[in-house]
Amino acid sequence: MAQHDLSEDDYLHVGNRDDYDGYTQAERDALEYCEKYATDHMSIDQAFMDRMVEHFGDELMVDMTLSIGCWIAFGRLNQVMDVSVSCPLRMKSPEEARDQLDGSANGNGEAGVEDDIMAMRTARFA
Repeated sequence: MAQHDLSEDDYLHVGNRDDYDGYTQAERDALEYCEKYATDHMSIDQAFMDRMVEHFGDELMVDMTLSIGCWIAFGRLNQVMDVSVSCPLRMKSPEEARDQLDGSANGNGEAGVEDDIMAMRTARFA
């Protein structure tokens, strides 16, 4: 965090960005953009976008928008796949992994895309 000039307080105050003096107006607007994008994207109007472009420029706004979208998608994927942030992961032994791969082989000793998708759909962590 320190290498990016962020403090623990910066993280602790994300939820009350307007009452925290540690953020610049651009950072407050970026946090508001993230929140609106995730929870009420229809409320993002042209005036707000113009303000964001003033702070960040067109190119960075595209990057920011794509990044936010990817993180939202990743969170939803985890929810749909029933993966919890705090779920304990159990590494399989090489033998277990090989047995599972052999069990779902596509005929030439390699797992196929359909097998990978099915494995993802049915995956549960021990």
